[in-house]
Amino acid sequence: MIPVTLEITNFLPYKNPAPLDFSGIHVACLAGENGAGKSALLEAMVWALWGRARDGKRSDDELIHFGESEMRVAFTFELSGQRYQVMRQRKSGKRGQSLLELQLYDADTESWRGHSEAGIRQTQRKIDALLRIDYETFMNSAFIAQGRADEFTVKSAGDRKAVLASILGLEQWTLFEQHARDRGVALTEDVRVLEREIAAIDVELQRRAEYEQELSDAESGLNQVLEQLRAAEKDMADVEQARQGLAHARRSTDDLNDRLKQGESELADAEKELAAAQTKGDDEALRAEQAAAQSELEALDEREHERKQLAADRAEAAESAARLQGENEILIAEAEPLKQRIAALQAAMEPICPTCGQALDEGARAQLLTDLQGDLDTRRERYAEQREQYQKLTAQLKALDKSLAELEKALKQKPGLQRKLAELGSAVAGAAAAHSALAGLQKRRQRWQDTLAQDRAQVQQLQLEARKHELQLQAADERRQALERLRIEHRVATEHVGSARQKLAALDGLAQRRESRSAERDKLAERIGVYEELRVAFGKQGVPAMIIEAAVPEVEESANTLLGRMTGGRMSVRFDTQRELKSGVLRETLDIKIADELGTRNYELYSGGEAFRVNFAIRIALSKLLARRAGAQLQTVVIDEGFGTQDARGRERLLEAINAIQGDFKRVLVITHIEELKEAFPTRINVVKTAAGSTLSLG
Repeated sequence: MIPVTLEITNFLPYKNPAPLDFSGIHVACLAGENGAGKSALLEAMVWALWGRARDGKRSDDELIHFGESEMRVAFTFELSGQRYQVMRQRKSGKRGQSLLELQLYDADTESWRGHSEAGIRQTQRKIDALLRIDYETFMNSAFIAQGRADEFTVKSAGDRKAVLASILGLEQWTLFEQHARDRGVALTEDVRVLEREIAAIDVELQRRAEYEQELSDAESGLNQVLEQLRAAEKDMADVEQARQGLAHARRSTDDLNDRLKQGESELADAEKELAAAQTKGDDEALRAEQAAAQSELEALDEREHERKQLAADRAEAAESAARLQGENEILIAEAEPLKQRIAALQAAMEPICPTCGQALDEGARAQLLTDLQGDLDTRRERYAEQREQYQKLTAQLKALDKSLAELEKALKQKPGLQRKLAELGSAVAGAAAAHSALAGLQKRRQRWQDTLAQDRAQVQQLQLEARKHELQLQAADERRQALERLRIEHRVATEHVGSARQKLAALDGLAQRRESRSAERDKLAERIGVYEELRVAFGKQGVPAMIIEAAVPEVEESANTLLGRMTGGRMSVRFDTQRELKSGVLRETLDIKIADELGTRNYELYSGGEAFRVNFAIRIALSKLLARRAGAQLQTVVIDEGFGTQDARGRERLLEAINAIQGDFKRVLVITHIEELKEAFPTRINVVKTAAGSTLSLG
């Protein structure tokens, strides 16, 4: 990762400084007063890439410039010949919002195109995968932060080893180890399943003797049932003839019953025709009924005259009621002006007639009121009399309507009576013919009665024959039931034999299955052993430990080269990768031993300047290892302060060490506020604090 440009908006002391262009910068010094924002400049790069402040403790909202609510950092860098840009934004508030965007520069179109994932977490994982380094590893190697130069040294041996493993890209071995473990666990579970199946098969195979005895018993029972079944089938041979005779008797009986039903129907028809002819031949009854109908019709004719008179009376009453109602409506219309004149006279205050406009004295007004009131009362009396007459006429109309309705209902019977008289006339005329047909109908009835008597006698004979066959078949039913029972027993016995044979055949199949499952289990056991060996090889004590063991001499040599240059050859470090426990067992570790002319001592016993030189040498060695790892993914080193702990000679040697490592990195960024050191660097980035926020300039 090689920085190209950095754009900052409202980040810590910066509001909106000019973009910082790293093009053409190899080694640069960030200079400025304390608190101006030198470290914040590098912290902006770290926040853009990993979304974390340099100390790892401050929240994003605490990084926003005082008085502002939103910040943005856009960091452009080169990686493996490609140019990327990471833009991270944060808006504060109760519902604070964050934005992370990754872009890739397209040289063909000379434009940026989106390279982000669906969410911030997914995009962050993509950035980590591109850089092949996470925040913790970067802060423990390539970024020697202010006050945190000993970040790597003071860690526990296990944590130091984890950082070194991350720098060496050993995370994949953890994935390999987990995959080998998962495969081993899955195969172990498969073996358990197979062993449970084999155990179940063994339990079933132990029942072979039981199944063989079951087959022998079933075959013996089948033979016994078969002998009984053959005897029962012979007994049923003579039953078929009786069954056929019964079927013939029943069919004949059914045919005769159908003929009896037909004969009974014909006899009933003959009885009806005979009764009708007898009725038609009785002319005295017909003539009496004819006279009664004629009398009823004459009575209805008289009521027809009554209906006409009632209709005339109703029309007259309706006309009178309509006239009275019209006159009353006129009286109401004439009374309304009189009421208005009376009201006007009563309300008038001056001796002038309010209706005609002439002058009136009090007597004349009283007389006029009396006359008007008289006219009004006369019309009211006439209205009351006519209303009473109208109500009486209305009641009379209702009574007439009721009487007319009753007459209309009675007169509706007239057409029916007329038809009945016509029919009775025809019946009287045909009575003689009906009387002459009685003899023939009586003979027909007798003929059907004789035929039915013969058929009934034959049915009784067939029923007796059927009963005889039924008595013969009663024993056959018992035999048939016995035969069916034996057939069922034969089927059940056959199924028992088949079931017993299937069980023995299944045992043969289970024996073969057990053999195949045992072979499969043995193969899986071998594979489990292979995966267990791979798990151990991929684990921390396996290949990763060997890689670290091989890398430690390189780190140690590089660190001692720098440390010797900074101390005049009087200090050196040693990394011990193994430690012998009291039990005599060797344990993997990563201990740091520091030696000088006084011997080997613990890190805590060295002064601040000496400790910084040790830390610096180790961190630079780690950064060089990181820069060379996996295609030079990280080719930048950042050194934040550290010069304050050195005397003049120590500063010179520290500068010499920085110059010595220039060839190992594309970008070397050093932060200092010591004036005499600013001129020692070819490029200087000046940071100045102003009231409008810190500014940047190259000098």
